[in-house]
Amino acid sequence: MSSPPLLAPTYTAEYRTAAKTALETALSSAPAYSTWRHHDPGASADIFERYRAMPVLAKANLREHQPADFVPEGRDLAAALARDEVELVQTSGSTSDAVTNVWCQEWWDASEASSWKLHAATASARLGDHREAILSSPRCVGFASDVGALNMEQRTLWHYLFLTEKADPAEWSEPFCDRMIEELGRFEPAVLEANPSYLSVLCRHAIKHDRQVYQPAVVTLTYENPSLIHLRHIRSIFHCPVISSYGATESGYVFMQCEAGRLHQNVEQCHVDFQPLAPRHGGPMIGRILVSTFANPWRALVRFDMGDLVRLAAAPCPCGRHEGLTLDAIEGRVANATLSRAGRLVTQSEADSAIARVDGLAAYELVQPGPATVSVRYVSDRREPAAIEPELRLSLQGCYGASVTIIPEHVQALSPVLGVKYRLARAEFKIDIHDFLAGSP
Repeated sequence: MSSPPLLAPTYTAEYRTAAKTALETALSSAPAYSTWRHHDPGASADIFERYRAMPVLAKANLREHQPADFVPEGRDLAAALARDEVELVQTSGSTSDAVTNVWCQEWWDASEASSWKLHAATASARLGDHREAILSSPRCVGFASDVGALNMEQRTLWHYLFLTEKADPAEWSEPFCDRMIEELGRFEPAVLEANPSYLSVLCRHAIKHDRQVYQPAVVTLTYENPSLIHLRHIRSIFHCPVISSYGATESGYVFMQCEAGRLHQNVEQCHVDFQPLAPRHGGPMIGRILVSTFANPWRALVRFDMGDLVRLAAAPCPCGRHEGLTLDAIEGRVANATLSRAGRLVTQSEADSAIARVDGLAAYELVQPGPATVSVRYVSDRREPAAIEPELRLSLQGCYGASVTIIPEHVQALSPVLGVKYRLARAEFKIDIHDFLAGSP
């Protein structure tokens, strides 16, 4: 079967100007790019050709340089840090080593506000200084406490309420979940921003105990790619729009899901290069993305490898938005990809779809120790393992091959890696994405 035709994105003259300014500023004045300048075909070349000629910026490159090396000339990082205009923050490093970033709150807020325009609900909700509840690992955002409970006031900052001080949902008791539900009702947030795996746990509690939960204007899912199982739980409790937001500490907000379910590029804030996988691995519709930021005064990023795979949309979006790239889905992190017995790349999304077809699963963790074996630790919510496991084996063999041994293991609960994020899937052997890109040997 042939792949659908690629949907050519459209770009305005203003976008091209912003992209040109971002690239030329980085190459001419950020020390980290001094060795990149000879790759530039020059100002007479098309701006997107100039981007494609650049190397790829990986997290390892960010660690090789001081944060100041990505600051354009004419700005004094030390002075800005001293007057609290910016600060240095570290990413969690859940799938790779942590990276130190220069955090500019003003730029981040502008990036977030631009993304709100990409869904009808957030565009019309007059967001800004709205009340927002956040449910994620307190080791990423908020206030962590491994000793005692923190009261609601201790977990409130500006117009944000951080719902949990406990990083591991496996440790959330029923009274603790009741407290979060009660606080949502008291706080009445316009937005609930949540890690989908964490919110899934809370929703399962609400389903089990038939609890009514406050309905914000929107629920935005961020911090990780949601499983279809997570979405099933969340949408059974929250009847407001549930929207996936995609970005990173380094890049700001890159894509936002629209009311038609597709994801649109935040064209006011970034440029995105798409590199397709080879056809046998899902190309040209599936590939990785490289993000270049616009107008961040304290960090110039060019072709930053987000570490994720995406699926392009094959047709114009019914919502009418057409600028920049449009995605059907985020396929998941490269670090969460696995391999079929025949050596085909299996994205997290593909494995998740197979697992989600099995009724009765509440959570799972797939690990591939080698090409011939896949193990799945899972939590069931209403079916016995004897009913679940034959279906699980059959569904996953559809992804990995009939000769692959599927080893299910029923567990009572699963914990996030280092108390930060769940890993839905991973291989215990090295997968180098360069081996799977179009044009690879």
